[in-house]
Amino acid sequence: MNGHKTLKDVFFIYMAVKESPKNQILNRQEAAFEYLKEKRVIWDKMEKLNHGMLADGISGETKSQVFDHRLSTLNDERANRVMAQLPLGKVRNLSKNDKGGSLLMNLILEKYVYKKANAQFPLLTKLRMIDRDSGPYGNTFALVDWDVKENGYVGPDMWLLNIRDVFPQVGAVSLEDSDYIIVRTWRPYSFFKGLKGKKKTEGYKNISKLLSKLQDQTGSKDGRDSENKTRREEDQYPEVSPAKGTGYFEVLSQYEKETWTDYCVDADLEFRQRDNPQENSELPVVCKYSIPLLDDFMGTSKFQRGASMQNVTNSVWNLYLDAVKMSIFPPIMVNKDNIAAMSLLNGVQLKNGLLETKSKMLSNQ
Repeated sequence: MNGHKTLKDVFFIYMAVKESPKNQILNRQEAAFEYLKEKRVIWDKMEKLNHGMLADGISGETKSQVFDHRLSTLNDERANRVMAQLPLGKVRNLSKNDKGGSLLMNLILEKYVYKKANAQFPLLTKLRMIDRDSGPYGNTFALVDWDVKENGYVGPDMWLLNIRDVFPQVGAVSLEDSDYIIVRTWRPYSFFKGLKGKKKTEGYKNISKLLSKLQDQTGSKDGRDSENKTRREEDQYPEVSPAKGTGYFEVLSQYEKETWTDYCVDADLEFRQRDNPQENSELPVVCKYSIPLLDDFMGTSKFQRGASMQNVTNSVWNLYLDAVKMSIFPPIMVNKDNIAAMSLLNGVQLKNGLLETKSKMLSNQ
């Protein structure tokens, strides 16, 4: 061997790098981001309707800026009725020998899981949110996994996912039809610091390198562009520059049916890869549809169906209110040649709050 790599060697090295988990995640995430380009435009419009931001062309030209929250109110009322209480399903025993076990499992659900599965929000609030948010977006996603909390709770929990942080497999029409899904989360430095000392048998790696890189960086969450933000974030929260080692750092988690992989974008390091701990050959992400479609992974939303009528309602209200203002305070046309200059009044007092015209003053002399 002369130390020189042949074209064949270079090819195999290139293929090994190309198919590494890091590059696989980045390539798949980039493909999904481009795949959802038109969807993000629709989400922006639906978010405006949901949050009371006028989006019709006529209201943009009127002085009145009234928004009739008819569409969002209908959506909220429906979600509150559907998710008015926690699930009432019971575990039923199939034989007399299992009666005690079913009673115990029901007690665990009602007294333990429902009360303690409160990551992000209480469970009932999360159920309402996942149902309500499917109205504007067409569907909403949640991650379902086993959780071990510092307060002693060990059991299942659910984490709601931002629609812009979910990257589906290109071409799939549902989660059941997918081989993988990528989820983006934002983690503080303390999260990665808490991974120090974790066992390699749990799939963790590169933790020391990860901490070394992140401690000299600022979180990338505040530097996102408008395509990765909701309209509320874009309009109501200013961009800030956190100090080094603070802020929230980007993590891409690729969930396959057999393998889960975590990659930190800011540190450019893969820090965990493990077999599916649920051992069910399923993706740990669930989806609630508003209107599912056979040819669209994201489905369609009730807001899309009612958007035109909501815009018409806003336009009519604002045109009507502008007309009412016009009738109460009609415009006045004044001939400037008949207005006496202040320097010529010589102390003449105002009459009924109005200056007398020059012609009237002359006729009174």
